[in-house]
Amino acid sequence: MIALHPTFHPNFVQFLKEFNDTHDYFECHELLEDYWKEVSQADKNHPLTAFILLSTSMYHWRRGNITGAIKTMNGSIKRFAETFPSSYYETINYVKLMQHATHSINIMKEKITFQRFAIELTNEELQHLVGALEIPSSSDLHFLTHKHMLRDRSEILIERERQKEMRKRLESGKKKRRDDLK
Repeated sequence: MIALHPTFHPNFVQFLKEFNDTHDYFECHELLEDYWKEVSQADKNHPLTAFILLSTSMYHWRRGNITGAIKTMNGSIKRFAETFPSSYYETINYVKLMQHATHSINIMKEKITFQRFAIELTNEELQHLVGALEIPSSSDLHFLTHKHMLRDRSEILIERERQKEMRKRLESGKKKRRDDLK
């Protein structure tokens, strides 16, 4: 059996489509976070984290959070450098991506408004996979800009409440044990 190149994974292909065509950077982050957890046991020094930070930076920048955008773009560039070379960089123009990221930081520092860029693909098969993927594009810039606040967060809120209850029970158990020791 031939192993699938890591950039041909459905999540990575969709990430590239979202980054380059729909510009839904929040979705880019979500797609790659799932893929990263699947392949790396959440190793923070994995090449996918560089792309996750890149997406996060673009999302912050478009929202006007320049401080957050610069911080995460710097983190992205650092992570790309730390994980180079990698099979995740074989099918893209890595040098051009680093140029775009560095240029973006420079114009962010000058308070220039958001400017998107594309990740150039250098592999024909990957270009075909990305091109063939049909994803509806949102023309609602307000939604794309503030997606983390406008999406359905009910699952997140339920999980947050569950975690809060677990912490309460844990703390209550610790207190009971301390009282029993007195």
